[in-house]
Amino acid sequence: MKKGFLSVLKVIPTAILALLLAVTVWIVAMMQKDPTEERRFTNTVTVEVRGLGEGLVMTNVLPETVSILMRAPVSTWATILNQRIGATAVIDVTDLEAGEHIVPIKIELPVAPIQITSYVPLTAKVVLEKYETRTYDIVVSEVGIIPAAFKAEDPVLEPASVDISGPVSQLDQIDIVRVVLDVDNAKETISKALTPAAVNENGTVIASGLKYSTDKIKVTKEITLRGGYRVLVVKVRTTGTTPRGYVLDGLTVNPAVATIYSSDEAQIESLPGFIETDLINLDDFSEEETVKVGLMVPEGATLVGDQAVDVTVRVSAVEGSRTVSNVRIDTIGIDAGLVATISPEVIDVFLSGPEPTLNQIFGADLFAVIELHDKPIGQYQLMPTVDVSRYPNVKVQSVTPMTVDVTISKKQTMPLR
Repeated sequence: MKKGFLSVLKVIPTAILALLLAVTVWIVAMMQKDPTEERRFTNTVTVEVRGLGEGLVMTNVLPETVSILMRAPVSTWATILNQRIGATAVIDVTDLEAGEHIVPIKIELPVAPIQITSYVPLTAKVVLEKYETRTYDIVVSEVGIIPAAFKAEDPVLEPASVDISGPVSQLDQIDIVRVVLDVDNAKETISKALTPAAVNENGTVIASGLKYSTDKIKVTKEITLRGGYRVLVVKVRTTGTTPRGYVLDGLTVNPAVATIYSSDEAQIESLPGFIETDLINLDDFSEEETVKVGLMVPEGATLVGDQAVDVTVRVSAVEGSRTVSNVRIDTIGIDAGLVATISPEVIDVFLSGPEPTLNQIFGADLFAVIELHDKPIGQYQLMPTVDVSRYPNVKVQSVTPMTVDVTISKKQTMPLR
């Protein structure tokens, strides 16, 4: 029995060697069938941070991607490319505290077999900060001036404070949290939804890295007239009519209201709700024009602010149409040695535009043109064109006839005697 055991022991090395040879032959065969290649990984590489502790936030910018060089069988490369398999560059910050750290990058790729030979970068800088939430009262920053005839109360805010979350380094920069309210020339109560903004001690808005509990603050500021003051609508007074051929399109006044003051409050309250301008004579207007006009202030009262208003008188010409007859036709561009005969020699032109301008246009004022450049001898039916560019806002609607007969022939020369 001892001899048999010894015989088995002698055979084991040979068997192991045979097995190794068989595995080697199989590996070589597989490599020949599915060879391994080293390539650059070209699919998407996602950079992912894991293990970020509660109450911490990362404040620096990570690499956008990682360049990977790896070895894999051709069949594996085909799977990666065909299925668009992406890799993950993992930055594990588990158990790291606030501060600056250099963290190794680990590559994860859900496919096998592969061998990652190199990748860049190998590490990433990670800056971690404490993340907090703080409460700030809202400050209203008013811009502009309220007219002297009005009084204003302190603004009322809803809500009056806001919670702001962010990295401690950002929160420490906040001097105030404000909303900006425009009160310039305000004559009635203002109610607006305004956006809060954190501002540092230099007055610069901290534009990023912060999260607000609300993005709108309702601000209401009550504005009322002082005693003895009254705001009246401005009513424009006119006389006359626009010249013949023109029409009044409208009147606009700026400012549209005027403020007056009187120590007699009863008198102020008894006035109508408007104040009239001095007379404007419409006979003088044939185009849009802005004029400064005084106001008729009631006795015992005074104007507050501007003593006159700007009135824009919008006047336009009445649109009409007119036919201008016997407009002569000329030719241009005919080659030397040729002559053109036109029939008919005149046309009628149908025009549209402002009546005052149309009434000044006659047949002798217009001419029609036919372009004959490079046209050989022959007979043509051509459309004349009429130039009315020197008459503002006048258009050619049509001509009659629309085409004329043009015969081009060789110019006759007189024989020498």
